[in-house]
Amino acid sequence: MARMAFSKLYRFTSGALLVFALCFAPVGAQAANTGGYAGGASAVFEESVKPNPPLEYLCSLISLASYSDRVGLVARQSLADNGWVLQPYREDTKKVAAKYYFMKNDKPPDGGVRYLVSVTGTSDLKDVKADLAMHKVPFAGKTPEEFQRQMERKEMRPYEPLAHGGFTRYTQTAFFSHWEEGKTFGEEIVELLKDDPDAKLCITGHSLGGAVAVLFAARLMDMGVSTEQIDVVTFGAPAVGNGAFVDAYSDMPLMRIAMTGDPIHAALQSIDTSYAQFGSLQRWHRPRGSERFQHDMTGYADVALRRYYDFVTEKRREVERFQEDGIPYEGDAVRSRSSLEDDSQASRVLLFADYELDDAIIDDLPYMRLATFDILQRESGGLTAARTSFSSLPGENKVTEAVRQAKEMGYRYVLIQKYASERLKNKRFGYKISLEEALYDAKGNPLALQGFTTNTDTMTPILAALYNEVAGREKRQEVLGNSR
Repeated sequence: MARMAFSKLYRFTSGALLVFALCFAPVGAQAANTGGYAGGASAVFEESVKPNPPLEYLCSLISLASYSDRVGLVARQSLADNGWVLQPYREDTKKVAAKYYFMKNDKPPDGGVRYLVSVTGTSDLKDVKADLAMHKVPFAGKTPEEFQRQMERKEMRPYEPLAHGGFTRYTQTAFFSHWEEGKTFGEEIVELLKDDPDAKLCITGHSLGGAVAVLFAARLMDMGVSTEQIDVVTFGAPAVGNGAFVDAYSDMPLMRIAMTGDPIHAALQSIDTSYAQFGSLQRWHRPRGSERFQHDMTGYADVALRRYYDFVTEKRREVERFQEDGIPYEGDAVRSRSSLEDDSQASRVLLFADYELDDAIIDDLPYMRLATFDILQRESGGLTAARTSFSSLPGENKVTEAVRQAKEMGYRYVLIQKYASERLKNKRFGYKISLEEALYDAKGNPLALQGFTTNTDTMTPILAALYNEVAGREKRQEVLGNSR
């Protein structure tokens, strides 16, 4: 009896800790810096998986977009800039509040996915209850009706696929509840993919959302969707089923990404050893100078951004080797003078930027520069970064010199930006990230002056810089849009 009581107490305590992490990590919990990588070193070591930085970054943005805070706004804006149309969904019952996004892109990158589903991680009390429902249920069937009947079955046969009860109920509610039109979301996705065999769907999510993403992909496979049309990418997701479940869905193209020290991805196995993980695994390290809790989605997004720009920078360097008239900017997008002349509708903005960052986050500088540049590039349609920073311009009147250079090169506007960091009191790695900017025309007339400051309580310094850029967009577009 004593052993049984201890076992129940252990399972309850472990489950409570799991739920605490699942529930509170996404909103920006912080912990002491216990590791990282030195500047210039890789942000990841990999196990049995071929990396795909563009897909990883896309999925991290979409998973971040699922949250409704400020950093989610940055992610949603970035996705919209790149052609993604976002449609939020919510399915509520007494036990489940299922939340997810469906996204499509009519002009996806070559070989890229056209459709995306992102499931939101733990965010309210109903999600907590789903996390706590750790009992297993049968996972079988070929239709939504069969899925429901099977998961309600009390008798469970030895060695059949079994899945986490709370995650399975969430999946059923989100994707296989009948709508007024008679078809469930899951059935519409199956029809969509079967009508277009060349289309690809990526399903992603963080934490609880990642677990549900795996189960949704498994259901689609049971309904006849080819694994060649599916990609699954999860961030810090716990296991979802037993060994028989793993055997049944071992063909699933699943990429699991887990931050070093993230307690969630292995939590269920520590509570119940019959749970098992599968798919390919990537382990990522937190950047040096970060104190994000290892399970926090903003930490995953930050590392995904770094990996993406490392990848893109190398690709751009390859382009530069063969482009004689390119205008490179430390690995930024290459735009030739001839392409500028051909683009008569471009605003032709010349950017001068300065960055003054604390030594502890100086490794963030190249990524901050690249990411903010891309936001401005998509926004203006005709942006090029000057080779010289604003503070390095000759003479006492630097604005006059910046305008002179822009006019000489045929630009219509000059955008001057200054980024700076200020360490927060009583915070080892807490900062205020500020942006001051001024927009001038080619005659030197000031058109817009503005400034923004964002602290890193709920985001990393890089993401705070991106938020500042997005915050300044309305005023810049007001000026540049009126000039077209």
